[in-house]
Amino acid sequence: MKHAAMCIPPALNKGDVIGVIAPAGQIVDRTRFEQGIKILSDMGFEPRFPRQLWPGPGYLADTDANRAEEFHKVYSDPEVKGVIAARGGYGCLRVLNKTDMQVVRQNPKMLLGFSDITLLLNRAVNTAGVVAFHGPVLTSLCDCTSSALERLFNVISGNWYRAIAPPKLEILSGAETVRGKLIGGNLSTLMTTLGTPYDFSWDGCILFLEDIGEPIYRLDRMLTQLALSGKLKQIRGLILGDFTLNSDQDSLEKIRYREYIWKRILNLTSDLEIPVWGNFPAGHCPENLTLPLGALATMDCKQGSLNFSINA
Repeated sequence: MKHAAMCIPPALNKGDVIGVIAPAGQIVDRTRFEQGIKILSDMGFEPRFPRQLWPGPGYLADTDANRAEEFHKVYSDPEVKGVIAARGGYGCLRVLNKTDMQVVRQNPKMLLGFSDITLLLNRAVNTAGVVAFHGPVLTSLCDCTSSALERLFNVISGNWYRAIAPPKLEILSGAETVRGKLIGGNLSTLMTTLGTPYDFSWDGCILFLEDIGEPIYRLDRMLTQLALSGKLKQIRGLILGDFTLNSDQDSLEKIRYREYIWKRILNLTSDLEIPVWGNFPAGHCPENLTLPLGALATMDCKQGSLNFSINA
């Protein structure tokens, strides 16, 4: 399948404004927020955010209407050259029917985030036709490795197409090179769109998945549902990012947890003849390497590298 041409958001230069939005959860740690602001500033960019931050209520950063309005205002502001989510959490699902993707198409800007922001990223890709970037949110920048921050800076500066060849990548199955539009993100968040108008075609795509805090049985249930829905039959390749139950997992426990997920995935995809990669450094981990969703990706199984280009 040949995918439609994607719009590439313009690269940012030092001094450019990056708008900080909160389309999901409330800021629970002001210190982490301030550290993220400093990191972006040290990179040479100008983060712009509401001086009173966001009022709530509760677990949401603001009302649904206000979060959608903020999204539109930031995209419509000609001074803002890029957009980063303050944090994930929960809430993007509640504003999908309130966000106008024509605003994104008419004002293409780099959109950065992960976790719950998965919904906005894939909607920008599949509805507005604009490449979006799965990478750190503002409040996770302080946890990032130097290589993750370097990758983020390169992406913001327009060098998003640089290949990624992780030294600890696991080629779980497949030996051929496959190409397809890169989609995906947080597994449990993606599951919330199934059966809704905001689901999208995975046909001919390379799917990236990651998650955190999900017991094995819940992951099994979600992965099995994907298989039963027929979604996995549509893809050309599958990349598994970081999967961790919690930050207290010891190394042996994490290895067993991860290997169970890999085993279940291989069982569910055994008849599909697609490459499956594990241990890709992206997701809820310090080595959260930024990925260009919507770009043409090439899984090179011989080299163990993920390569990117603009369009097929």
